[in-house]
Amino acid sequence: MENKELGKETLLIVDDDPVFRALVGAAVGGEFRVLEAADGKEGLETARREAPHLILLDLMMPQVSGVEMLRELQSDMATRSIPVILISASHLARSTKNLLEEDVNVAAFLEKPCAVERIRQQIRAALDRKIAAELDSILSDP
Repeated sequence: MENKELGKETLLIVDDDPVFRALVGAAVGGEFRVLEAADGKEGLETARREAPHLILLDLMMPQVSGVEMLRELQSDMATRSIPVILISASHLARSTKNLLEEDVNVAAFLEKPCAVERIRQQIRAALDRKIAAELDSILSDP
């Protein structure tokens, strides 16, 4: 890790589309330390090794799908508190949102195509909510 990345929050982008990863990474790289994974298997390994502050996760991927990766993240005490933003084609995002709402905590659902600025806004909002929740937890402890 370079010195200029010290202190930056880490974002893990898990998507099988290298163009999407590069586009989002370039758009937020000045604000975040960006890690990339091309599929759910690589994403799980990276999440467990690097403990990112947030994961941007595509639902449809080879080897381990986004849904499978999300379930694995939620079942692991080391990764369950990492906010996840799901992103996928519109018909998949809507149907999967209904399926997952009851089982897991997802910070946001975004439909592709999605403006990079909208992605950046959702990332910041999810991280701000996580920080606020952590502060509430600290302040409410006796």
